[in-house]
Parts: sequence; structure tokens; C-alpha cells
Amino acid sequence: MEMNIALSGARAGMRPVNERAVALMKREMIGQTDELLMRQFGISYNTWRKVREGQPIRHSVADRLESRLARSS
Repeated sequence: MEMNIALSGARAGMRPVNERAVALMKREMIGQTDELLMRQFGISYNTWRKVREGQPIRHSVADRLESRLARSS
């Protein structure tokens, strides 16, 4: 049986993206369509919406996104 355990309002295995990374994304963003977000950051519009609003996303996606941003800055 699978259990969902809440940790500070977020599900296990999820976390928000670092605020500095979000600010960098907003500065560097070339567009907010699915295609442009995928090309530039490797995320969908739905993920971008969550990131932008400070909501948690899958830990692995947040790690990958922050690593990608660190390489580009």
C-alpha cells in the first residue's frame, strides 16, 4: 500500500526551486510557451507555473533545472 506523507505542505520527494534560480529564469526567459520553456529550461508550462508560484515540484526536476541554470550563468 502506497502512503502519501505531507512534509511542510509538500509531498515527499517534492520541493520548491531556489528563489535565485526563479529570478534568473524570469530575467533570461525568451518565452512562456511549452516549446520555448522546454527548449530553454527543459520544463513544461505546467512546471513553470508551479515554479513561478513557489509551489513544490519533483525533487529530481528541481535539481536538474537548478543544475542547468548554474551551467548557463
